[in-house]
Amino acid sequence: MLRKINITNAGFLLLIQVNLLVFCHKPTEPIRLWMTAPPEVAKTAAVYGEIRNPYKTDVEIQTIVSNGYKTVDFHETSLDESSGITRMRKLDYPILLKASETIELVRSGKHLMLYDKLHHSGKLDLKIQFSNGESQTVVVEEKEL
Repeated sequence: MLRKINITNAGFLLLIQVNLLVFCHKPTEPIRLWMTAPPEVAKTAAVYGEIRNPYKTDVEIQTIVSNGYKTVDFHETSLDESSGITRMRKLDYPILLKASETIELVRSGKHLMLYDKLHHSGKLDLKIQFSNGESQTVVVEEKEL
């Protein structure tokens, strides 16, 4: 035997489902960056995290500009097999990001290097300029090791 559904109860169930969808669904952030707090006297810093391509097509990162440092470079740390020495080298812009690709920024791998600290207080912002003319500003989170 089928029961008739009370329209009020059906309305409440619908509202609950909508609230769960809206408030519990956490969209993925295409760019998440973090750094350890550098000492006050330090003129350089390293930034880690991940940069996901937020577009459905291939794009290039043309430049990254900081509100707290004069220069932001991509670097990659790699081990020289023949000598056993770890070396860090600068990667030149533009940096290709294929559709749905993620660049992992990690210690002893690819990372961002920030040079020539400016007299800046407050949150560190990085503005990433893409080849399609769009840009994204990301607040760099400070973490403890």
